Amino acid sequence: MLTPLIVGAGDTEAVGAYVFSSTLAAQDITGLAASGVSAAHVATRLKGSAESRSYLFALSTREAPRPLGELGYPALGPDDLLDVEAWVFISLPLLEDTRVIEAHITLDAAMAPLPGEPAPEAPWVHALSLIDALSTALVRPIRQVWVTHALGTDEPPALRDTGYSPAFSEVQATMPLETTPAPAPELDIVADMDFAAADIPAFLRLLASASASYPRGELILETVDWTQQRLVDAGARLRDRGGTQLTALARASSGDVVGLAEAVTFDHDVESICELGLVYVLPEHRGRGLGRDLVSSVLRAARERWEDAEMAFVSYPAGEPAAEALARAGGAKAVSATTVWQRADVTRVHLN
Repeated sequence: MLTPLIVGAGDTEAVGAYVFSSTLAAQDITGLAASGVSAAHVATRLKGSAESRSYLFALSTREAPRPLGELGYPALGPDDLLDVEAWVFISLPLLEDTRVIEAHITLDAAMAPLPGEPAPEAPWVHALSLIDALSTALVRPIRQVWVTHALGTDEPPALRDTGYSPAFSEVQATMPLETTPAPAPELDIVADMDFAAADIPAFLRLLASASASYPRGELILETVDWTQQRLVDAGARLRDRGGTQLTALARASSGDVVGLAEAVTFDHDVESICELGLVYVLPEHRGRGLGRDLVSSVLRAARERWEDAEMAFVSYPAGEPAAEALARAGGAKAVSATTVWQRADVTRVHLN
């Protein structure tokens, strides 16, 4: 029996142990030394925000009395770290999707299977049991487990047998900055979300459209209600997390913003890496190469602003022809995939 222990937000030793296991797993999957997550990022997530609340659990084989931590679960102590078999990172959206509980399950480095070996089933069974208990206690009947894996690998154990089904898949890839084509001259670059007041109404409509129509497979998600205040708050959260962002904007002949592409980096990231974020063009303005021009523009701007940046991490929906064509045009090399497994208690979803 594995005991779920909750990690305190300020427990740097436990966060470090989780980060080590998570980073090692990511590097094994992608083959990239730059893959992984930083302790600063995890600590920031555990502090919470107006957007989401997060918790980290360790599943331990060690039986011992412990004081209770948040949510009524025993608190992880320094003597428990050698007996952890898996970690469960829980995210609870607070603005939309308040019926959703998101989870990432990571085997501890000591339990990680060798290449070609199957993953041990017991930690997954206990992790899913914890997610079920939290789903019930927090009245969040839609469970979504995000699983990052090597391209074409088998599914993890226990998920399908406990009622989960794959709802959405995306591909992670790397894109070299120096090979991006020359940008279109009419595209604008905005730094750190400092958008001109005249652009904000059209930009908010663009974000609302992206939220409503961006491919999400079978995931049960709500449309984001974008307002000017929410845009201001998003910029504040970006700065609080040590992030800097560049946004390329495409315009219609009227001057309204009709497409965007984002690139972002954080103080605790590897300096040679940035991330390509949302790329979206309004449906009525597609077919003219705006998506390609937006990506080229924002990545060239990233190369100029972040002088040490050499490569961008990119994620895009699997099986979407337009997204795959855009990735090919930028020289993207797929390194991993993420599948979101979903289980919804239909009765509770309709009652809420």
